[in-house]
Amino acid sequence: MKFSERIRIAATLCVFAAIFIALAVGSYTRKSATWDEPQHLTAGYAALTRFDFRIDSEHPPVARMWAAFPLALSYGIQFDTNSMFWINGPQWHFCHQFMYYDNNADWMLYRARLMNVLLGVLLGVLLFCWARELFGTTAATAALALFCFEPNILAHAGLVTTDFAIVCFGFGAVYFLWRLTRRFSAVNLAMLTLFFVLAQTSKFTALLLWPVVVVLLGAWAWREKNRQAALRALGVTALLVVSTYVAIWAAYGFRYETTAGTKTEHFATEFANDLRVRTASPLLRSATGFVCKHRLLPQAYAEGFLLGQAKAAMRASYCCGRYSSMGWWWYFPVSFLLKTPVTLIAVLAAGVILQRRALLFLLWPIAVFLGVAMLAHLNIGLRHVLTIYPFVLLLACGAFVQRRWLVVLAPCLMAAELLLVYPDCIAAFNIVAGGPSRGDSYLVDSNLDWGQDLKGLKKWMDENNVSEINLSYFGTADPAYYGIRCVYLPGSPFFADKRVSGPKLPGYVAVSLTNLRGVYFSPEARRFFTSLLERKPVARIGNSIQVYWIESPWWREGK
Repeated sequence: MKFSERIRIAATLCVFAAIFIALAVGSYTRKSATWDEPQHLTAGYAALTRFDFRIDSEHPPVARMWAAFPLALSYGIQFDTNSMFWINGPQWHFCHQFMYYDNNADWMLYRARLMNVLLGVLLGVLLFCWARELFGTTAATAALALFCFEPNILAHAGLVTTDFAIVCFGFGAVYFLWRLTRRFSAVNLAMLTLFFVLAQTSKFTALLLWPVVVVLLGAWAWREKNRQAALRALGVTALLVVSTYVAIWAAYGFRYETTAGTKTEHFATEFANDLRVRTASPLLRSATGFVCKHRLLPQAYAEGFLLGQAKAAMRASYCCGRYSSMGWWWYFPVSFLLKTPVTLIAVLAAGVILQRRALLFLLWPIAVFLGVAMLAHLNIGLRHVLTIYPFVLLLACGAFVQRRWLVVLAPCLMAAELLLVYPDCIAAFNIVAGGPSRGDSYLVDSNLDWGQDLKGLKKWMDENNVSEINLSYFGTADPAYYGIRCVYLPGSPFFADKRVSGPKLPGYVAVSLTNLRGVYFSPEARRFFTSLLERKPVARIGNSIQVYWIESPWWREGK
């Protein structure tokens, strides 16, 4: 590669990094914590500084520890191990105390969120490198621009969750596997192993990388039709098995117990008494019991996997006006079509038709991650198939090779679509769906309203001289932390359970859209907010909270 070309590539990547970081930071600094972030961040900090893995073991710890790393280097972080919530639980209450009473929640969130933004930069670089090897520098630059302006990627790269880590590490593993099949080298093998084990120790859905990698290695050995390729494929598989096993133990400090001390027995009892665990698959329970009895894996890893599978077996879901506890096979394809920018969908369709390069490496991961999600019952957010997006962007690159005019047009259109939703990237819906203002007609929860707009609500209250508001808030952030005085209505957070009452009327009533649609309410309780759907709100905060002026009890109307 010529020196001048290296300079151009370096400049391109620097510009991308600056734009991506600016967009992500500009969005997340306007948002309060989403539902899962306090628990993820507290779990990461506990694992990193106390080597304690009892908090929310549904996920392996590495991605959370990465996010909490700046906090571990900071002075003054209070972590109250004398708290009754730390000693006896429940975990959510301890996480709330850690974030909103003992420390400055936003100060911690911003630093932890930036760590995931850096993973977004790394993912963009990996995407550029693979696209460049497949289609050339021009197409790769266009793909990088599409990546930079994709609102779903921007939204979740700026959150303290495990969702984006698996997107980055999973894509990196498949990319270096592709490179390994083209040039079998120590560097490619090492990078494949690194990204693969990082994925496996960040989120349990990374287990789906096993069929992805094994099939791709088998296809490579079959194509080569020689003994050496077959032996190399077997050797790579064996290396990944051993490396993953060692990495899992390393992530938990090479210790079976969930925590040092006397709490391990209590932790195991919690699992044994959890109704969802008791009703989970007998085979899975038996396998987990065998693994724990013989200490084949760390306790938090084995039982955390069981708990996650048990909770995912049945979950309240909402899509296009329908409610279900078992979900729908078409949920994720519909979510993808509603929330993905129209420009990307169009370029993807053209790319699939026009390009034929590395199709197996691009289509097979999409088929596995999307196919398994479609068969599962956990229908609460497009984020659970966010893993397919970098592969979608690579498939779209084929259109840039055949239609050079798209190199400029597509990024410009993507930027225009982003401007229509920014900074409310979590709530992004494309123009065909009617944009974010129509989003709750189709989807809620982490697709639209994940508790992220308390800061926006406080700003609206200040601008309109509203000193107190009736609030039904779907989230775990604390309204009091942002100076919001409120009367808590049904659907309020766990920490306000004992303060829920009837509204003060006449007055303003703010309702999160997930609560307004009643996704997690019983059919009877859902009727409490139903009539508000017929009213025009006086304000819509961040496309996730609607505010109404109410004179009299609305739930009695029509009775």
